[in-house]
Amino acid sequence: MEATLKSDIFKNSIYRKKYTKDFLTKKLIENSIIVDTPQVTGVIQELQLNGMFVVMNTMDAPEGYSIKVLNDFPMFKLHFEIAGNYSYTHKEQHKPFVQIPDFHCNLFYLPRTNGLLEYKGSPRRTLEIIFTPGLIKKLAGDNYNELLKKINNVIEKDKPYVFWKQPRPISSEFGQILEDIIACPLTGHLKKTYTQSKITTLLVDLLVEANGKAKPSTKINIPKTDIAGLQIVEHHIKSNLNKTLPIKELAIIAGFNASKLKRDFKLVYGTTLFKYITRLRMEKASVLIRNEGLPIAQVAYEVGYTNPQHFTNAFKRTLGYLPSKLKK
Repeated sequence: MEATLKSDIFKNSIYRKKYTKDFLTKKLIENSIIVDTPQVTGVIQELQLNGMFVVMNTMDAPEGYSIKVLNDFPMFKLHFEIAGNYSYTHKEQHKPFVQIPDFHCNLFYLPRTNGLLEYKGSPRRTLEIIFTPGLIKKLAGDNYNELLKKINNVIEKDKPYVFWKQPRPISSEFGQILEDIIACPLTGHLKKTYTQSKITTLLVDLLVEANGKAKPSTKINIPKTDIAGLQIVEHHIKSNLNKTLPIKELAIIAGFNASKLKRDFKLVYGTTLFKYITRLRMEKASVLIRNEGLPIAQVAYEVGYTNPQHFTNAFKRTLGYLPSKLKK
């Protein structure tokens, strides 16, 4: 199993990676790629766990960047676009095969990978979980054919497939799991066990759902004009995380009353406005601490808190650990 990546962000413009069959390994394998070009800066962190390969990107690229990718093995990818925008386009095709916007995720299958990855948005954060059909068979065991019939059909047809026509918003629960994985303070065997457990839980939930086994969700009957209003509010929130964001002000921006805004936002985004704003603030704070090394007090101010202790409490409550753990 081998992958070849070509881009100006890599030294000598090329990065080759060989993997063990089905990503199987008895130990944790870690690697970091520092990106430092005039247009793109950041870090790519790689983790090989037993049966899966994890890639975490934290990048600052105002103009975006692209990577030509060629893999010689079939793979599933569970892609979480925490901040930014992602697309993959097959070679010689004009339209992207899959697109994932800011704070959304999707699952897709590629029998072979030969095309262009494009990343936009700055700063941008991504967590990608790559695995082969072998891992699914291992997780499902004797119930593989029955439990994962749809997924098995996709593999047998040997054609690219996207499991959700519309990318799914990252729920607050999944968002916390992602942050736990990204900011895991453990090392060695403990880190492998902890991270493997977190990702396996994520995978099982989403694989079963992608196979159509999840309980049917309540249909969201919201007019397109109201959806557009919610998207305007979402953009305003992301652009003003360092300011106070009172519900009354957001309701005016959306063109709703406060009650309608809170109700419709939860229906569409799967969480409350307060939790959504807090989550975004803590994610931005994580980036500022990890990548820029800013003091906690300054980070608190940058994400809308006048009291550093209130920020620290909110960070611990949201992500499960103190912001000081991100300090190197």
